[in-house]
Amino acid sequence: MENYITNYRRNNFNNNLYESINYFNESDDESLHQPLITNAFLFRRNANNANTLNVIFEGDSWLDYPIPNILDLYDTISDRNQRLNLNSLHLAKFGETTSDMFNDKANFVQYISNYRIDRIYFSGGGNDVFPQLGAILNLGITRFGNNFFTNQSKLNDLRNTASGDELYKKCILYKRYLNTSAFESALFNSTNLNGIFNTIATNYLGFGSIVNSHSTPNTVFYMHTYDYPLYKLGVRPSLLNVSLPLGPWIKPVFDRLQINDEILRCYIIIRLLDKFHYLLNTIKATFICRGFQFQTQIIDFRGLLDGSQYWRDEIHPNSAGATRLSTRVNF
Repeated sequence: MENYITNYRRNNFNNNLYESINYFNESDDESLHQPLITNAFLFRRNANNANTLNVIFEGDSWLDYPIPNILDLYDTISDRNQRLNLNSLHLAKFGETTSDMFNDKANFVQYISNYRIDRIYFSGGGNDVFPQLGAILNLGITRFGNNFFTNQSKLNDLRNTASGDELYKKCILYKRYLNTSAFESALFNSTNLNGIFNTIATNYLGFGSIVNSHSTPNTVFYMHTYDYPLYKLGVRPSLLNVSLPLGPWIKPVFDRLQINDEILRCYIIIRLLDKFHYLLNTIKATFICRGFQFQTQIIDFRGLLDGSQYWRDEIHPNSAGATRLSTRVNF
């Protein structure tokens, strides 16, 4: 795990990346999230007002759920922080990896270089990790071994708990008893996982370098973890109770690898999300090490959506879940 920390600090990013990007047309930067209102136009109209808080939302489907009239985290964060007179620019696109975001950064660069940006809220990494789950997991481990836990009575308690929300909550509660060394050695292809994490870090640091070129000590860059997608494995996004051809992203891999043990499934997911949290902290530390002048905050959502009533499908919160998540985000 430590090797990607070293690799981050070896990478040298060009602080003038934005200079090589062609200027965009207004039609290029309209948010699909607000099809009836010109999101970019409204942002530009209000951006120079001294009493607004200018915020860019960049990221994936946690900020841009692809079904109309479903509140996502962009909606609920915006609603919760309206007392601050937010002027929000929505650049997130569902399904994007951090590499997609960085390759498609022209609009982000133009806005941050031409307007006062007070907050950047960034959601990225889930689409880098979970679609690659088949490359991350080693073959042949289909049962949760006794050696994966340091407390056998707690493991027996898990094994005696019926499938469902109670089991998933207990797995999160008992994660302190996971023998992470034995578990990761058996389950994870460290070369592939570290490669994926290195890519995520490279892209985050690329965005950080761009932000640093135009930020002040009052600028805040927000990054968030995801919550553990345990409660609705295999459930697709749907509209009017009709499943859409999106996902699922996790359960088919488990099925293909014949991983039917729910405890093993839970700890694969839990451990990947905990390692992602560690990755975000490493990125934050690298921002500081490089002397970037903006502030960084990590919003930890792990364990907050602690029941199936907060999940819409396999990996996305529903409106109630998004509302609950937004309580941890204060601009």
